[in-house]
Amino acid sequence: MHNDAGATTAWSAQQWTATAYQLAMQSAPCGIFMCDAHGVFTMVNPAYERITGYSASQLVGKLRFDALHDPSELALRQGELASPPVRDIVGLHPDSEMIASQGTEADWTYLRRNGARVTVTLALSRLTQADGQTAGYVGTVFDNSRRPRNGLQLWHLLHHDPLTGLPNQELLEERLGLALERAKTGSDPVLLVLLELDNLRKLRDTLGHAAADTAIKQVAARLKRLCGDEHVLGLMRGSLFVMISTGRNTLSAEREAALLAEVSRPIPFASATLHVSASIGVSSHPTAGNDARALLQRALLALHAASRSGGGTARHFDFGMQTQSARRNHLETLLREAVETRQFSLAYQPQVDLGTGHITRAETLLRWQHPRLGAVGPSEFVPMAEDLGLMDELGAWVIDTACQQAVRLHAKFGQSPCMAINISPTQLRDRKLYGVVASALERWRLPPGCLELEITEGLLLDNTRQVSDTLQSLRKLGVAIAIDDFGTGYSSFAYLARFPVNRIKIDRSLVRAISSVKNGDAIISAIIGMAHALGIKVTAEGVETAAHARRLGELGCDEAQGFWFSRPLTAQALENALTPIG
Repeated sequence: MHNDAGATTAWSAQQWTATAYQLAMQSAPCGIFMCDAHGVFTMVNPAYERITGYSASQLVGKLRFDALHDPSELALRQGELASPPVRDIVGLHPDSEMIASQGTEADWTYLRRNGARVTVTLALSRLTQADGQTAGYVGTVFDNSRRPRNGLQLWHLLHHDPLTGLPNQELLEERLGLALERAKTGSDPVLLVLLELDNLRKLRDTLGHAAADTAIKQVAARLKRLCGDEHVLGLMRGSLFVMISTGRNTLSAEREAALLAEVSRPIPFASATLHVSASIGVSSHPTAGNDARALLQRALLALHAASRSGGGTARHFDFGMQTQSARRNHLETLLREAVETRQFSLAYQPQVDLGTGHITRAETLLRWQHPRLGAVGPSEFVPMAEDLGLMDELGAWVIDTACQQAVRLHAKFGQSPCMAINISPTQLRDRKLYGVVASALERWRLPPGCLELEITEGLLLDNTRQVSDTLQSLRKLGVAIAIDDFGTGYSSFAYLARFPVNRIKIDRSLVRAISSVKNGDAIISAIIGMAHALGIKVTAEGVETAAHARRLGELGCDEAQGFWFSRPLTAQALENALTPIG
């Protein structure tokens, strides 16, 4: 009886120890996890599930512990998690064959399962076998959002951007106001520089939020190094960085170039490389204004001017920008009304076969004739329509109207020139484009071969799955694809071989170089030869003289368009041009 009781007591003690360990893990208010030597979860406690939003079944044996970290932060600090240092050796358990190193402890950002960010303090230790080999990792995670904070921490949270740690808009406006007050006392100038990433939206749409956040963080780190202690640097919103400095009234050309070059350096991200550019707007006290609001508004005007000019450049505020801004705001209102009331029309510029002289295609050109303002040029209203998100609706109208005109010409002549329609980047990146084209062809019962979509070569550089899939789908439908303004950007026949392109259109700047610039003929001849080798037709744009037309024909160019053949025509004038004489 005594021996049985002693055995029961010994067994209960062992059981109690195991149960105590389990209860401690289950009831701990902090998150606890264990991983194997590869960093893959082998155990997580309930608190860790609550902090991350993931269940144990979604983590154990499936994810590495670093998969829950904010990717943009991890890209900057990967080395801190790669191998926690071995310092004080602590035995895990008297019977254990493993020892644990006292590892790293630092604040990190987790991305919860719902995408929300949470700041945690992570203490990570490495488990080491007796032979020195890594057996796994043990981590303890504290949810900082639940920890009490003192007044200084709360102030920092309220006045700094959570992604970059830079001063936010409220703190920036306060510091700009203080700089202006000091400047007025000492008659010193104050310089305000706004820098915004040009293509962040496209980056986010193609590679996701993590890529965009990585770009913002990397640019913030680079600007910190450039600014040093001479400038106040902050992030006002999104990717709009602000730099404030006293004692300067202008941003030198050298400084502009340094800022733009630093931003545009490639950014490593996962298995990809991010490429971004920036626009810069500059204003200064007292030239552009005496109060913070005026300086900010005028720096924004300069920034928008830089962005509208194509990005990757800097503009300094001048008061003419206010007049331009007022016109733009007025035009934006009128443009919205114009889209609703269909104040637009199409003009058609013939493309001529250089062998036969016949009109084989007609490029559709959008025109806006406002009742009071008269003609508004497409170079002014098309970028505005893209900025306002009106291009998809306007583009769908162009496609439908061009198809209707082609059917009208078919009914009258038994055939129609192929309608060549310019497609904006926003349209091509929209998954609805295929449906818009297919619906228009079906509505007007137009053969797909009567439609050609012109895109800029820069879109091929996107090389995104969505752009590629859309082009492939349109080609399968029977619609032709042309590359407009070929030769002005990153021209590469490798892209042409990869994408379903039927035609390239040589830019007018290269056409003008024929016989007048050294090697002008050779460049055109090489483009035509390589395109034909790939089974791609070639059209020359901007042909304005008989000599250019004749030489292009001799070099083997298939088609040409330009004022030598015809200016853009109304629908009725195009019908007249197609009507046989006699």
